[in-house]
Amino acid sequence: MEGVFPNHFFAIHLILTGQSLNPDNELTLFIHDALRFVSAFLIPISQRAPHVYISALPFAPEESLVARKFCPRFPNTLAITQGKHSQWPTVVFTAEHHKDRVRYMVFSPDESTFASISFQTMCVCDFETGHCISGPFELSSYGEVSDACFSPDGRCILVEFYSHAVVWDIDMGEEQFRIEGYQFAFIHHDETIASTHCVDGHILVKFWDFSNGALMPNRLLEVNDVATTRFSPDGHFLAVGKRSEDVIELWNLEDGNDPRRFAYPPGKLSSLHFSPTSDTLMADFREKHRHIYLWRLDTQEMVSFSLDFNYELYVVRSPLTNYLFIRRGFTAEMWDVSMTGSEWIWRTESLATSIVSSVCPSHDGHRLLVGYDRV
Repeated sequence: MEGVFPNHFFAIHLILTGQSLNPDNELTLFIHDALRFVSAFLIPISQRAPHVYISALPFAPEESLVARKFCPRFPNTLAITQGKHSQWPTVVFTAEHHKDRVRYMVFSPDESTFASISFQTMCVCDFETGHCISGPFELSSYGEVSDACFSPDGRCILVEFYSHAVVWDIDMGEEQFRIEGYQFAFIHHDETIASTHCVDGHILVKFWDFSNGALMPNRLLEVNDVATTRFSPDGHFLAVGKRSEDVIELWNLEDGNDPRRFAYPPGKLSSLHFSPTSDTLMADFREKHRHIYLWRLDTQEMVSFSLDFNYELYVVRSPLTNYLFIRRGFTAEMWDVSMTGSEWIWRTESLATSIVSSVCPSHDGHRLLVGYDRV
């Protein structure tokens, strides 16, 4: 299944991945269809209300729920005789807020908004329409961005740079404070921020007051023999790949005691990643062949597999399986990964004039943000 892309470079698409909503909930299906209708025809509708019936309703796909319900009620409007779509396209919206490569994208906890980050700017956008609702914030004077995350209430966003992070108030459009460190996470249960500080294979986790950015000197966590680390998105865990053992430790940041240990066959651990809902841990090994391990944190069930790709990947957990989203040069792919193996199930392709520079799946994997760059 291919998406339809206009001829531009620095854009973001929100794309449906082909996973269906619960067919038993008719109201939910209709609301989502109505939101597609509004997103598709927002510009003419915003100019004049009659465009709902003149420029929007006649062009709604024939099999869409909005068209099936309302077109029979308004027969004296335009009639499209040829070329009308039967269903909505996979691209929900296109957002063109940046003047250079879209490097990172991240959802707010409730997924009502998302942040998009390029080399120069950051924008906070509405999830249903892609419209910029806060920003753009100028980033070029801070250094190179390495990651970003929202506060638990969605009102602030933390942007990571090489050796520090900056917290912005989205509503005010102002920088709140800066903190030192190399990796960061909001701790959702107690409104603090955690950061890592590495010294010769030893990691010191510091905690900062979210209200003012002040260091909490009486609260520290030290971990030794560290090769690589990753905070979970909810700030509940710190995953640590050990330097001298084929083991991953999972530290609970609430108490810092008795980490869980996940052993794996000998191999060179490259990186660690969590699912957006912090319930699945992924370990990435890059040697002759790229090998992936996935652990479900509640049951500690583990699956492993090999795939031939060289770009970033993201994992989303569903009740019965895991979905992997992979960024390749001109494509974004979706794979189904379970105990029985891995299977490619979906792909969207860009034009030859633009390359996929970043991807970000929604928490349930039903939608995917795709950022682009000039070739």
